[in-house]
Amino acid sequence: MEIELFYMLPWQRNNKKWFPDWIYYDIPITEIRKLINAIDKEQTVFNYPPFISEELRKLVVLSDDDNNKLEKKIDQLTKQNVELKEELIKQNVELKQQMERIIKYIGVEQDNKEEKDNEKVQDNEKIQDNKEEQDNNKEQDNKEVQDNKEEQDNKLEIQKEQMKEELSKQNIGLKQQMDNLNQRMDKLNQQIENIMELLLKRN
Repeated sequence: MEIELFYMLPWQRNNKKWFPDWIYYDIPITEIRKLINAIDKEQTVFNYPPFISEELRKLVVLSDDDNNKLEKKIDQLTKQNVELKEELIKQNVELKQQMERIIKYIGVEQDNKEEKDNEKVQDNEKIQDNKEEQDNNKEQDNKEVQDNKEEQDNKLEIQKEQMKEELSKQNIGLKQQMDNLNQRMDKLNQQIENIMELLLKRN
């Protein structure tokens, strides 16, 4: 559309609201990049070649660098998340193996205790069968058997208490490790969300 300025009055021609010195346009950065690339490659047609300032080119390039930096940060954070997940999986596997070993150890001790109890019962039966011949030695044998039984029972109880204490300590340490890892995961997720918000704002 063309405007005949000579048909207008002077105050109309000099009206800055109608004919401002500068006209500003809002355009996305992606469109600016496409337009500059097309002008540089001579893929556009203009009656007059447009003027592209160096400041505009620097701004566009800086925005590209910022986007690349943000993408690298996102990649690093994703890698850290993957590494943390792998560490958690390994720790869970180790915990399961330790629990299985402890359960097997306790089961073996119980089996040995039952075998010893059965042997003691058999010994007592033999002692009762030979009661007439071993009246003099019976009291001594019974005392030794009872003492051994009490000692073994005390040892087993001490071992069980020690195992329980070790298990409780390991569980506390593992809970603390899990809490620390969860806090790190939360921080990483917050950083990713902040970076995504920045990317959305820039686009």
